[in-house]
Amino acid sequence: MRLGRIMYLGLTVGSLAMLLFVTGFFCFRLGLALLAGFFYAVASKFLLLALVGLGVLGLIALAKALYRELRSYFRRDAAEIRCWWALRNQLSDAGLRAAAEARQLRYRMQLERGRISAANNRKHLRQLRQAIAAELAAVRKRVPAATYKALCKSLRQHYKQADAAAMLALRKQLPCP
Repeated sequence: MRLGRIMYLGLTVGSLAMLLFVTGFFCFRLGLALLAGFFYAVASKFLLLALVGLGVLGLIALAKALYRELRSYFRRDAAEIRCWWALRNQLSDAGLRAAAEARQLRYRMQLERGRISAANNRKHLRQLRQAIAAELAAVRKRVPAATYKALCKSLRQHYKQADAAAMLALRKQLPCP
């Protein structure tokens, strides 16, 4: 038997149960309580039978659908398609990961270049300060003490501010040795 016929049979039994309930109701209204009790008892059994039958039919249909889906899931061509999609996703992920790693590497290299550049600038600034201080020491005896102290203080300030242009301008203010 096909599931459709079983379903129609269950619906027919349910309809018969409803008809027996209505018949029992009319018997009760007519004062035939014994007959109404009989119809209600039979109708409840038929309704229970119909509901159980439809429930079993639903479980059978669910099992068949599950079987069909599992069978199609484990077919060779479906597995190959899933494998193809997995490989495609892995390639896409690898490309995204490589791009992210390249961005991160560029960022790290930029930070390293900046760190090295800052260290190099500090080194050259220190060398410039030492050279200017040596020149300032060489002309110390030819300039007044207050001017010498002011020039030393100005050199220290420009060094702390990392202002190489101001240090070179200060050097030009020194009298030639």
